This record gives sequence, C-alpha cells and structure tokens, in this order.
Amino acid sequence: MDEKELQDIVQKYSSNFMMLMPENSFPIDKIEMLQTDNPINEPTTRGGIYFAEMKEWKIHATFSDINISKHLSNAMLGPNKDFLDIILVAEIHNSQSISLVTNLTNIMQNTSKVVLNLTLKDALVRSQ
Repeated sequence: MDEKELQDIVQKYSSNFMMLMPENSFPIDKIEMLQTDNPINEPTTRGGIYFAEMKEWKIHATFSDINISKHLSNAMLGPNKDFLDIILVAEIHNSQSISLVTNLTNIMQNTSKVVLNLTLKDALVRSQ
C-alpha cells in the first residue's frame, strides 16, 4: 500500500481509531496523517537513537481524555533512551483492521484536550 492510499484510509476511518497502551486503550477524537520535510540535507541518524528521512509521515492524534498524558511518560525520547512504539488501530472495510506503528515526538495539552504528534514507522493491514 502506498502512502497516499494509507492517508486516504486514515481519513476515511478516522472516527474508528483507538490508541493501544499496555494497560488501557483510548479513543482518538481526531486523527490526521501528513507528510513533512525534515530540516536535513540527507537521511541521518539523530543522536544515535533513531533514523530520520528527508520526508516523514506524521500523525496528529487528538484526545479529549486528558488523563492519557500520565500513560505517556515512558513513550517519548527524553527521559528515556528508546522510543516506545505506540500503536493506533482501527476497524476498516471488509473485516480488516489497520495498525499504525508510531513513535511519540511531542505532546501538547490544555484543559480540554491532548494532542500527540507522532512519527509513522509502519502500517499493517490485517484480515479478521
């Protein structure tokens, strides 16, 4: 599946997505997928931790459950040496599901919502 097709699936089934965590799952209120340019001249390893391409696919996931933030402390690079994979899943057409494997790069929070900025690592479509 190419990136444009994946982007169309994410948009079409946006209301079906959930974020899976080891202890909980959280419904995603809004999700969007977009391609961004990295400010680099060639693909590179950043800090010896992760590989950065010149163009990356990003996911913005918005949650109205602000309690989600307490479950994310081990998921983001910073106090941790490794990114944890965050899995976003949705039921799609013909009894299939899609899983987006992502890494958390940034969290924005206010009193009514939490927005996660994630980098897409992989996408898997499975039959049920």
